[in-house]
Amino acid sequence: MDEKILEFTIFCIESLAEKLEMSAKEVYKLINIDTDILQSYIIPCYEPLHSQSKHYIVEDLIDVMKERGVL
Repeated sequence: MDEKILEFTIFCIESLAEKLEMSAKEVYKLINIDTDILQSYIIPCYEPLHSQSKHYIVEDLIDVMKERGVL
């Protein structure tokens, strides 16, 4: 995995954890073990997502998590 994408995924996990008041470990489980959001959404959508604001990214990912039934 490209270093930029890895850094972005860490940013997403930490930002979601902060917003959802969960640990990064819990968020990682939700987006990578309980669902495939990390592999099917965050990584493939890196280009359009990484240029957005933190608020937009977090809200977008929360919407995806709700659609996938983990929130």
